[in-house]
Amino acid sequence: MRGHWAWAALVLAGCRTEHPPQPITLDIHHGWAFQRTGDGTWSPAAVPGTVHTDLLALGLVPDPYVGTNVDSVQWVGDTAWTYRTTVHLDDRSMQRAHIDLRFAGLDTHAEVRVNGETVGRCANMHRSWAFPIKHLLQDGKADVEVLFRPAVEEGRRAMQAFGRSLPADNDQGAVKVAPFVRKAGVHFGWDFAPRLVTCGIWGPVSIVAWDDVRLTGLRVEQQARGGVRTLVFRPDVKGDTAMVTEARVIINGRTLGSAPGVGPVTVQIPDTGLWWPAGMGEPRLQHVRMELWGTAGPLDHHIARIGLRTIDLHRAPDSLGTPFTFVVNDRPLFAMGANIVPPDMLLPRAGDAGWRELVRHARDAQMNMLRVWGGGVYPPDAFFDACDEAGILVWQDLMFANTMVPDDVAFLDNVEAEVREQVARLQHRASLAIWCGNNEVDVAWHNWGWQRSWGIGPADSIRMWIAYVDLFHRRMPAWVADLDRRPYVPTSPLSNWGNAEGLRHGDLHYWGVWHGDAPFERFADNTGRFVSEYGMQSYPLWETMREVAGGFDLHTDTAFWRHRQLSYKGDAAIVRLAERYLGPVRGRRDLVEKSHALQAMAYATAIEAHLAARPRCMGTLLWQLNDVWPGASWSIVDHAGRRKPAFDAVRAAYARAQGNGGR
Repeated sequence: MRGHWAWAALVLAGCRTEHPPQPITLDIHHGWAFQRTGDGTWSPAAVPGTVHTDLLALGLVPDPYVGTNVDSVQWVGDTAWTYRTTVHLDDRSMQRAHIDLRFAGLDTHAEVRVNGETVGRCANMHRSWAFPIKHLLQDGKADVEVLFRPAVEEGRRAMQAFGRSLPADNDQGAVKVAPFVRKAGVHFGWDFAPRLVTCGIWGPVSIVAWDDVRLTGLRVEQQARGGVRTLVFRPDVKGDTAMVTEARVIINGRTLGSAPGVGPVTVQIPDTGLWWPAGMGEPRLQHVRMELWGTAGPLDHHIARIGLRTIDLHRAPDSLGTPFTFVVNDRPLFAMGANIVPPDMLLPRAGDAGWRELVRHARDAQMNMLRVWGGGVYPPDAFFDACDEAGILVWQDLMFANTMVPDDVAFLDNVEAEVREQVARLQHRASLAIWCGNNEVDVAWHNWGWQRSWGIGPADSIRMWIAYVDLFHRRMPAWVADLDRRPYVPTSPLSNWGNAEGLRHGDLHYWGVWHGDAPFERFADNTGRFVSEYGMQSYPLWETMREVAGGFDLHTDTAFWRHRQLSYKGDAAIVRLAERYLGPVRGRRDLVEKSHALQAMAYATAIEAHLAARPRCMGTLLWQLNDVWPGASWSIVDHAGRRKPAFDAVRAAYARAQGNGGR
């Protein structure tokens, strides 16, 4: 690995002799201030960050993770906020033809102003935003303001325009607006997370000054045949492509291909040095540098790492039903892993390190796949870097979970821009295995009684289902296919766990244990073709609970514990299972410790059942690896990063499978 990074360092060093046409990027992360919109009191702000973390740093709100403090900060998400900074560009930057102000992440409804002029309005946490600003600069000075409107207020407006509410069981607000806001669903609350509606500049901010053309990304297609690997490199280019005379591809320091204009560039190399998932081989990576050249010299470049590998999802019907088997480099893979949620409700507080830590836990637990759940956010590049290096495949949900969707044009245009951006950003990743349209929407619509519980009559029912099919079965697969050849499935699970037929087809979320009150022995009867969710709840480690108790007595049943248990099943489900397998529960600490023992027993039982069912069953992804805050959940690593006893049980079960070739 040291050799890889040394190579990258040499490349970066070689780029310091800059030719005048190449873009200049300036990070804008200092000098920010914020205020409650209109109150006139400006305070220092951290960017990237959130309003909650800025208020917390100033001592203006208590830590929402301590005690019952989360109740006292709900007003923050219902308030409008403004951020501002001043940027001075030097003559070198001002001489460029184009100057763009770029936000990698705005949460969520924002108006961006430069020198008093509105340059853009944003309404999606899951997108980046770029605005041309050169025409507004005065002697290189840019006064930048970002005005945030409350997501709940904007969601209410969209719901009124739609004409009625949409199912959103997990939204803990008085008005269920989550389906109408392109924001992490978990921020509105879930059965493992409190309601904490954030806002702020949650991604990096930069100014990019450039002349004729920019290379903004790189897509890679590959095919192996007869011992030769054919790679096709397609640059994503912004600006006047006529200025580009040649595109070049350099792999591991050697120029291996070129093409006139902006390509594509086709390269053929020996089919060796493959990238393999953990347990199947080494995750070897190749360093790629694509360059765009003009008549006067280099115009721009982009650096990426790729893996030489192919991946397919076998779903052709067989004698048992419909399989769900990942095939890497023509070898079937038994997927062993977990689902992940964001590493913190206040995302910038976790940073890249928090995402990398999830991969470390997965690697140590002998996993080879992580599923990125659709109620959170798209992970940063640091997460995919770590997965590429560790040989951890990524099942990537698109960010939709447990709600139906609006059908208006503005919403669909917004989603299309989001999906296309994320697919283009991640398409070259060796670790990326599959795109999935949503989490549990199809199975919920057909099996959870939404029509009755949400009062959905025949006309609205038809409208909602048409909107669902249009987005997840028609539009999304087309958007993905335009940019990537990886497998796409419209939803997970593809089968319902409540009937025998569901065990024969596609992936399965088996919740008979926990939600269905079934004993652990039922795992063996419900292995399915690929079990992409199953779980047993437990509390964080006692030490973690002590750190966030905030003065509450942990040994008595107080409001603190009620704030930590957010599942409708409650502690009663843990107590019933404890009495079945471990004996009576005697006090709060005993409940916590028995929840750990039960969870370890449940996961060991489930994984062994799934492994025993190979090759009919070809995957086991437990719910869940990690937590977004310190509370009861199905995780095997608590929010403080402490591994629960179940972690060791999972590691032992996966290690036994790896010792058998992982097959």
